[in-house]
Amino acid sequence: MIKRFPKRRAEKGFTLIELLLSISLGSMLFVVLLQLIGADLRLGNSMASRLRESAQQRHTLELIRGELATGSGWEVDPVSSQQWSCGMAGRRPVLAISLDSHNTQVSSQTIVYSVGAAPSAIWRGQVLMRCGPAYGLDGVIRPDGKAQNRVLIDGLPKEGLGFQAHLDPQSKVLHLALEQESLAGSSRLRTAAVF
Repeated sequence: MIKRFPKRRAEKGFTLIELLLSISLGSMLFVVLLQLIGADLRLGNSMASRLRESAQQRHTLELIRGELATGSGWEVDPVSSQQWSCGMAGRRPVLAISLDSHNTQVSSQTIVYSVGAAPSAIWRGQVLMRCGPAYGLDGVIRPDGKAQNRVLIDGLPKEGLGFQAHLDPQSKVLHLALEQESLAGSSRLRTAAVF
């Protein structure tokens, strides 16, 4: 007579199929989590970039507003003048601010904001440039010093004008607007100010 042993499952544990199934499910879950974290990081970087660009635009408009406040007069869409201390190099002057109407040295007393091609390849797109007397270490304009032509902000759209100054004839309010393409290139960021 043959003795039959009762069928017992092996000692408590997992089969090879159960282990492979759990490892594959865990791997898929890990990949999904990595993709979600990567998307969150890209979104965070995009938001940080937009906030940085927005802060640059606000800072630029505040600089212009401060110079408008200290100037003795200004002109929207001025005609290029040989008396300006910096050449325009094909850029379009948008705003000219006179610092002292009593001084005969017009070249050192005018700040000109112009839009156009970048002076070198390190800048992206069109640029907004400031030509005028430099600031001293104390943060005050030095009208008697040498004029400087500097890029304030880059990435202005190629079509249209990235910096606009418009005088409302009825209220005599000057509207300033600055538009810049985002670093990602998918959208534009616009900031406006009134003086």
